[in-house]
Amino acid sequence: MDKTRRLSEMILERHPEAFSADYEKNKAALKELALIPSKQLRNHIAGYIAKALREDKTEEEEGGEEEEPIEESKEQ
Repeated sequence: MDKTRRLSEMILERHPEAFSADYEKNKAALKELALIPSKQLRNHIAGYIAKALREDKTEEEEGGEEEEPIEESKEQ
């Protein structure tokens, strides 16, 4: 597991309420919550968290609604 992913998951696990699917908000939250030595790493982590939360939201929406197959009526 690479450094960005490992740190992102650890921070998200400890402070899930502080993050959303919005990259800019995540950057601001990271600036206040964690001491990250470089701007580049902070931005990578913010992006990874935003992407992970977007994917979770998409999976929940897709998994929650199951479509029933549409039966075609035969006209004679």
